[in-house]
Amino acid sequence: MIPTIAPLTDADELLNHQIVNTHATVGSADRAWTEKVWFALARKDGGLQASFGLGKYTNRNVLDGFAGVQIGTQQRTVRASRVLRPQIEDLSVGPLSYEVIEPFKAIRITLAANAAQPLAFKLTFTATMPAFFEKRDAVYAAGRAASDVIRYHQAGTVSGWIEIDGTRHAVDPDEWFGFRDHSWGIREHVGKDPTDLVPGNIGATGGSKAGPAYHFNWLVSRIERPDGSSYDLAYYFRDFGGEGPPEFFSGYINESDGTQIPILHLYPEIAYRKGDRGAMSGRVTAIVAGKGKSVVERVFEIEALNPEMGFRLLPGMYGPWKDQIHGSFKGEDFLDGECVDDVNSRDKTAENYRWQIRDRPIRIREGANSGYGDMEASSSVNIRA
Repeated sequence: MIPTIAPLTDADELLNHQIVNTHATVGSADRAWTEKVWFALARKDGGLQASFGLGKYTNRNVLDGFAGVQIGTQQRTVRASRVLRPQIEDLSVGPLSYEVIEPFKAIRITLAANAAQPLAFKLTFTATMPAFFEKRDAVYAAGRAASDVIRYHQAGTVSGWIEIDGTRHAVDPDEWFGFRDHSWGIREHVGKDPTDLVPGNIGATGGSKAGPAYHFNWLVSRIERPDGSSYDLAYYFRDFGGEGPPEFFSGYINESDGTQIPILHLYPEIAYRKGDRGAMSGRVTAIVAGKGKSVVERVFEIEALNPEMGFRLLPGMYGPWKDQIHGSFKGEDFLDGECVDDVNSRDKTAENYRWQIRDRPIRIREGANSGYGDMEASSSVNIRA
């Protein structure tokens, strides 16, 4: 029997093949295979924030994405999904589009006028740092590779405009900062679990099951020295409260010349607000190798730019929302969205519950050096009133 060959795409004209097939397919049959891009963009005064994400699920035949803004406590989100084929190389879905202007230099993201929300933007991300890889993220649960993902992130400035309910806001690169990432591989929480799948907590160990003392952090940043050079504190850990080390840890101090300095040990002391478990302020101590066998302790201070800001990611389908989750089939041409007037509401019956992961714009300092960052966090420890 002759093995099946997928259709040709324009990318097949280039000499970049990695598997014995065309670029219309991937080297794994796993339904959770995902390639995603994400952007978190914020004004330095903490008054306005934009977010964007696009996901390609080759083995699910789906392309989906979201775009949104938060201004004050109000968050507007637009979601779109379509069948991937035959437009497999078209990086747009509904009003959302992603355009590489110059690789690793400039990316344009667009939310066109749409019927879901009175919201539109056209924004150009311009890199101010190289792209940096994180540690490969592999998780084994219930006897299978639940996650095997690589990811790079990058810092930059933002320019363009955002229009909210008829009011246009200019986006000045001197007043804004942003971060993006790009990941691919087998990813957890893609689509709905099959109904005949053995639950992960039966007869197996491992996997992302939060215990009574869980703590999760993902942080990227750009910090400037007085001489104008810059660097990046970047780390990611998932600690679900069990014995031993965290389930996953990746940590680096990344220099603008491309150097990556591995973090040997990390000690986060972050205070979380009781009302919504939002990260408020704290100290992160990173231990890195010094000369010879010595080690160096580096201390970073962080604080939320605005305690009320932090784009909630459940409406972006990072987890169940309105019976949706990223990668699931929602129809051949799907579009919806909503406006949540107060994402920090204490009403426990509200659709947008408060205890969820968000993109929190932060200010970060190390001695005389200072800059901005984005923190995604959730914790059941270090909660304060």
